[in-house]
Amino acid sequence: MIMIVKIAVLGCLSLAQAQANETAPLQRFSRDIINPAANPQSLLAVPLDSAVYAASADDFRDLRLSDQNGVETPYLLQKIAGQRTVTRRQPARSETVDLQKFEEEGFVITVKLDKRAASADGLTLVTSQRDFEYALQIHGSNDGENWELLVDKALIYDYSRYMNVGNRDVSLPANNFRQFKIVVAKANQTRVAELLELTRTVRGSEEVQRQEATQLQTEALHVERIDLWHLDSETLAADNQTFDYPVNHFKISQDTANKTSVIDIETLRQPLTGFNLQIMTPNFSRNAEVQIPLPQGIASQMQTIGNATLEALHYQDINREQTGIAFPEQRQTHYHIVIHNQDNPPLHINTISSSGLGYQLLFLPQAGMSYHLLYGAEKIDAPRYETAPIQELLRRGYQSTIANLGPETALTPAEAKFDFAKLLNSHLFLGLCIGLMVIVLAWSLYRVGNRIGELPK
Repeated sequence: MIMIVKIAVLGCLSLAQAQANETAPLQRFSRDIINPAANPQSLLAVPLDSAVYAASADDFRDLRLSDQNGVETPYLLQKIAGQRTVTRRQPARSETVDLQKFEEEGFVITVKLDKRAASADGLTLVTSQRDFEYALQIHGSNDGENWELLVDKALIYDYSRYMNVGNRDVSLPANNFRQFKIVVAKANQTRVAELLELTRTVRGSEEVQRQEATQLQTEALHVERIDLWHLDSETLAADNQTFDYPVNHFKISQDTANKTSVIDIETLRQPLTGFNLQIMTPNFSRNAEVQIPLPQGIASQMQTIGNATLEALHYQDINREQTGIAFPEQRQTHYHIVIHNQDNPPLHINTISSSGLGYQLLFLPQAGMSYHLLYGAEKIDAPRYETAPIQELLRRGYQSTIANLGPETALTPAEAKFDFAKLLNSHLFLGLCIGLMVIVLAWSLYRVGNRIGELPK
């Protein structure tokens, strides 16, 4: 029975230790969020950096935003999108106010912008004429008396006879002028007529003479109207933005048996999508692959995630290089690049760089509150936040304000506190009690059996 008591005591101690270990997962690091927004009502974006990538979980399930009172704050995790600028041409309302003859073969058109029209970034000479080439001069003025030359010898043309190529637009330098003079110094061009006069002299059945005569035609430029326009630029979201990340360490070794060069690369677990090698060898073409360790039980096997042909050709006016290897997004600590040399000498590799995606947290801060980012917990469930308000703002086109992360602070693990009430309600405690009851019952039955056996028969 003494053994049973010992088992019970050990069981309780084990449960107490298990209960102490069942406290909330501990975050290992903290970073203050530096909010540059003067407006308290803003949508903040917190880009993650290499320090966060190095210590956070593969799927970022350990990331937590907390305010100064320790209250958890919902956030939306998203990949950082690139941006592209789209320029659209918008008409600038105007009217033609004057047309005059210029010297012997030219003319001058004066165009005036509407009072509410934006400044002109260019003009289009509208004509249905084909097969031409003319040079224009553009002058600008605000009072119609003092003119400034904006563009000299701007070429408009149409080469339809040879190819469907033409240009009737003239871009203007930045200006605030409201009137423009378009000068065509030579508005006539000489063309060969399409009709050909052919004279043949025939004696009997034999042609003894042939004369061909062409006619030259003078054609004047016919302008239907002058359209002024201005440019509106808009910044739109593009594909995911690519970032350059430094490689923490790399080492090159030669596998003479397999005739390969093996590059061991160590990173900070950034979300990588490719490596780029700076190779000093002038001319080469080698197959290469990127590998990552794939755990299989207690061992690991290398898995290929990307292939490429590394090549370079530098000869006379040829300068071609392709030294990058792309692969699907990975967050690994170790990578291998295997270069198949065959019977060629190893490549002279100088440096290796990496590139990949970036992530950011979007959240809506409360006025007067400070926030910090927690991360690094080893075992923690992924959060489930209400992100619909943030997504609605993004759909409506609201821009976020970039907030930076402060220095990383290592957190001291707190001592686990024993909760006796939780221990009594735990499944482990109930199982131990049932086990002890079974043991006690078996021991009692055993003792009773022995006593029955000792009774006189």
